[in-house]
Amino acid sequence: MLAINWQKPIQGVIRPHLLTGPAGDQVGQCNCADWMPLGSANNNGKPTSTIKQPRNAKPLAHTGLRLPYFKVECVLTKARIFDQRRATTRQITPWNITRVIGKGRVNHGKGVRVAVLDTGIDLKHPDLVANIKGGINIIDPTRYPQDDNGHGTHIAGVIGALNNHFGVVGIAPRVSLYAVKVLDASGSGTISNLVKGIEWAIANRMHILNISISGGKIIPPALTLAIQAATNRNMLVVAAAGNAGNAAGMGDTVEIPARIQPVISVAALTRANRRASYSATGKVDIAAPGSQILSTYSNGRYAVLSGTSMAAAHVTGVLAIYRAVYPRASASTLKNLLYGRAIDLPPQGIDSYTGRGLVQI
Repeated sequence: MLAINWQKPIQGVIRPHLLTGPAGDQVGQCNCADWMPLGSANNNGKPTSTIKQPRNAKPLAHTGLRLPYFKVECVLTKARIFDQRRATTRQITPWNITRVIGKGRVNHGKGVRVAVLDTGIDLKHPDLVANIKGGINIIDPTRYPQDDNGHGTHIAGVIGALNNHFGVVGIAPRVSLYAVKVLDASGSGTISNLVKGIEWAIANRMHILNISISGGKIIPPALTLAIQAATNRNMLVVAAAGNAGNAAGMGDTVEIPARIQPVISVAALTRANRRASYSATGKVDIAAPGSQILSTYSNGRYAVLSGTSMAAAHVTGVLAIYRAVYPRASASTLKNLLYGRAIDLPPQGIDSYTGRGLVQI
């Protein structure tokens, strides 16, 4: 039993579909393939939401969510991260972390509470366990928010993998991570469960919410109210813009929750600091590395993933650093600092492709 005080859910019981995500081998022999989520959870519980829904609102339990990540490049064990001739006690700083932290961190995000609303987190991952402080399984409240997919663990690693002697390191390596499991093993879920997860984050006084989830373009009023309730309590909400973009960068393709105005919508960049072809365009506030990102993964493993999900996690990590520097600053002040420090990318000025540009500490 983990020595962590796990919280009871606010409402409802959801039974997940026990499906598995893609798997791979070592670098150079990966089973790389595009992955599409399967199915969605069904709400068997009776919601007792603290956020009032508008009259005649569409039942949220039937509104589907999915993971927006574009591609699982490869999955590898800790021992395979490095050449076999090198000790596994070596830690590496992935290129994307270096790209964002620049000359270095002013702190490590200690004391900042980040809720990762996702598929859960690998609660025993050696590169994360010391930073995991609690959480909730919205899908099945009788279980821990253990990641049975891998996506949530990957996000958590980008935000706050430990600065130790092995594996990888995150943007804010001493941040407090909270696993809020709102998606099942297939990476699917419902708006109602996402709202419950946001309510839990509000009730437990999180500082930052990372939501690397997509749900189409229609904005459910209840989700808007939940996000507004969070921002009204001085919380920062960061979300992936989505992977419905195209190479030409045409159209308004950003999905919820990133489409909702208070949310910081994050686009994905390639190693060349160019918008990734899959990254959505439209309401984009800022951009971060999203392609070929190495991070922690389920079952103590590591993986390389690509998508706007990964990009959002970088922004969350940077905001955790800011919050630790300015603990009394308002969310709007920290958001303005985030935008003001970004490096502008072509075309000049704020645009619908990369927003204010590349996020920087």
